[in-house]
Amino acid sequence: MMVQPFQITNISLTIFHLTDINTVILNNNGSIQLLHERDPLPEFMQEVQQKDFLLLGTEAKRSPEQICMFTNEWGLSYLAKLLQMKGEEPKILVNGPFLIQVPDITKFEAKIKIDQQKRIELEAFYQGLKLIGRSKIQSISNILDRAVSIRQASLQILEINPNSPDSSQKMDVELMLKQSDDSYIEVIALRYKIEKEMMRAIEQGDKAKLKQTITKVKNLFDFSERFPNQPVRAMRNSIIILNTLFRIAAENGRVQPVFLHQISEKFSKQIERSETIHSLNKLISVMCDEYCDLVRHRAISGYSPIVQKAAEYIMAHFSRPLHLGQLSEYCHVHPAHLSRQFKKETGITLTDYQQKRRIEEAKVLLKTDRASIGWIAGYVGFDDAGYFTRIFKRLEGVSPSEYRNSKAN
Repeated sequence: MMVQPFQITNISLTIFHLTDINTVILNNNGSIQLLHERDPLPEFMQEVQQKDFLLLGTEAKRSPEQICMFTNEWGLSYLAKLLQMKGEEPKILVNGPFLIQVPDITKFEAKIKIDQQKRIELEAFYQGLKLIGRSKIQSISNILDRAVSIRQASLQILEINPNSPDSSQKMDVELMLKQSDDSYIEVIALRYKIEKEMMRAIEQGDKAKLKQTITKVKNLFDFSERFPNQPVRAMRNSIIILNTLFRIAAENGRVQPVFLHQISEKFSKQIERSETIHSLNKLISVMCDEYCDLVRHRAISGYSPIVQKAAEYIMAHFSRPLHLGQLSEYCHVHPAHLSRQFKKETGITLTDYQQKRRIEEAKVLLKTDRASIGWIAGYVGFDDAGYFTRIFKRLEGVSPSEYRNSKAN
């Protein structure tokens, strides 16, 4: 059985928000189910972290009543706790990395070969990590120990009493909000028209149309008056709005939530890290391309409701074995009808569609993760690494290793 997604998400988000440290939910096999990330690891450290996660998972299962703390050879510390819910598969909650002391990078150079570029990445990464003491580690451990009991609390928003001293001020504010400003009505109407044009272009994955529409924007999303003498901050705010609009448009284009979250979070971080107007302008262009590509490659619009439902299910559960009877029951149709209709509309079988989905996920991991080919094969749902390699080569024309090396160069 699977842990209820809302409960496990609520637990991990609560820990993440309270600690402001990367928080991960691991499945029983060590794969990542959920990741809330504040400090992305440098790419060359990904394999080290995977080994750390396996170690933490093993120790947490061995000592289910305790919080496990581990500091690796790079000076990165983690806390881990087994989450055991009644009738559910156990999960591992990991909080980290953080620092308990500032590492001496020169010591690593003697033991581990790192070039100048990696040293620069490592220094920047360490500077962003939280340095915490024993007392705070104990406090976080106390929270992890009770994580399984975390529930969504009922939150009451208190209203201002009409008889309070602030009531007159509140009435003045409300009066100001009710007053219309005719001088801005035309600009506001135009802004919403442009928004709709941009969103429609993204829903269709039309890059040319989107870029053509973007040229009309100019200063319609300019909030510089709110941040005088801070042009970068003003432009960041404008692009934050665009990122939200693009995400909603991609959702309307039938892109799955997991992909929406990944791209939206990625651009949110890039917006905040951009320090110049030039870099922000370039970022807008990248956002246009990637959101349109996302819709074209991940969307399932244009199919009948039955085929859309089947495609959505396969996208969300790509790594699980595909059982036609279970899928047809989920879609409320006969298995034979589902198979015929899916092949008729998509041009491929259900099995081929799932394999394409698995290979797409594997391609992302090959580009961003240094895990072994065997581990990636298992993660995306292939029991046999050799079979995974044959399918990958048939669909992509190259082996997984060749694909990884070509992208690394």
